[in-house]
Amino acid sequence: MFLPGGILPGQSFLAQMIPADPFLSRFIQKESISGDEFAAGQFLLEHCQQFGLYTERLGNPDSAFNFAASLYPLSSNKPNIVLLNHLDVVPITDEKAWKYPAFSGTVSGDTIWGRGAIDCKGLAVMQLYALQQFVRRSKTENFPYNVTMLSVSGEETGNPFGAAHLVETELKKLNPVVVFGEGGSGLRNLVPSRPELPVFGISVAEKSSLWLKLVARKKTHGHGAVPPDLYANKRLVKALIKILDQKREVKFNRTSRQMFRTLGKLEGGLKGFVIKHINWIIFWPFVKKYFRPGEIFQVLVSNTFVITDINTMNGGSANQISDEAYAVLDCRLLPGEKSKRFIRKLRITTGQKVEIRTLSESPNTPGSPITPYFEMMQEALESTYPGSVSSPILFPASTDNNFFRRKGIPTYGIIPAIFDQEALGGVHGANEYLLREQLFKGIDTYWNFIQKCMQQKAVPTN
Repeated sequence: MFLPGGILPGQSFLAQMIPADPFLSRFIQKESISGDEFAAGQFLLEHCQQFGLYTERLGNPDSAFNFAASLYPLSSNKPNIVLLNHLDVVPITDEKAWKYPAFSGTVSGDTIWGRGAIDCKGLAVMQLYALQQFVRRSKTENFPYNVTMLSVSGEETGNPFGAAHLVETELKKLNPVVVFGEGGSGLRNLVPSRPELPVFGISVAEKSSLWLKLVARKKTHGHGAVPPDLYANKRLVKALIKILDQKREVKFNRTSRQMFRTLGKLEGGLKGFVIKHINWIIFWPFVKKYFRPGEIFQVLVSNTFVITDINTMNGGSANQISDEAYAVLDCRLLPGEKSKRFIRKLRITTGQKVEIRTLSESPNTPGSPITPYFEMMQEALESTYPGSVSSPILFPASTDNNFFRRKGIPTYGIIPAIFDQEALGGVHGANEYLLREQLFKGIDTYWNFIQKCMQQKAVPTN
């Protein structure tokens, strides 16, 4: 599919002058920590216009930078395939831990380095460079679909003026029949007998996020030289220990069972049979080690939380006892789990002396059904990565995808690249990077997917 030098067939002249990897490098250099997405958004918007796409700012421009870039104007009201990405990135916690400056966009050898290389600027470039290959054809052919790249702000912080706002105010204009955003990817070492087999997980459901603040109070004298029996920090720590010691409840839902059936079928034999029926209680003594805290499968079958911040309300010096202390929990709930039930169980565990406040909550929605769009993405992945397999998965993180799922729109998550654990560790961590080959194959996959959709004689129904 690729010509020498990374040029794709059918690219516009401008796109050929701006190969995808230097473009991603320049995009990364537009620092866009959540709340400050304007420069990155304007950069991407202008290049979408130069590539010949129809663009439109959406939502309130004073609150967030959101825009659509489409083959046809949104006013055409064609059934729309929406390719979703977000402009914002998470902050840098330790610049010294990076091999190259986090916003340098350094291209070294076959690698593009920088915050957002995977999450989510790399995905945006994959989508854009695939989409722009259809621009010239769209001027002369009446494609059955519009295709829109939708770039939004505030995904990392739950900005209410990003995707959540667009779903409530612009859904009729967008007219989506399917949405593809971030989510699963390709991994190896998932099938014990075939460790080199790439398995792509296309997320059809995901956990919801619930950010909680636990506040403990205890009025004491202020000097640390004479410690009281109980004080705010101690009360908070004791409550957190109780939560950490609580046994995690394991729940298999339709999506996780389907994923294990796929993996078991690939493994085959007795071991494959066990994997296919991993939720059977008779097999639990043999498989429970794979679901311990820290194991990859554990997050797919249980509600999880992590302590992301511990502090005192009033600060003070090292020898001063605070009357208030707090901790922030990033909780991720399985589809169907009610946040009120989860919080009620936390209150029972911590006791009434610790206040629990809800800081933010994303929608908890059922998974999307398997549709022809899902199957065409499977075919596109298998075309780009011969010999690979793909499966629906539950994504353990929370993304903007759930806002669309809540409206009943089939929504899937896939970054069409094969990652190892080192690369995934850079997402929200130090030394985030994307390989040139991963970028080009991602473009190729989205091109294959759009091409398959455009070959449909009629719009597939849900």
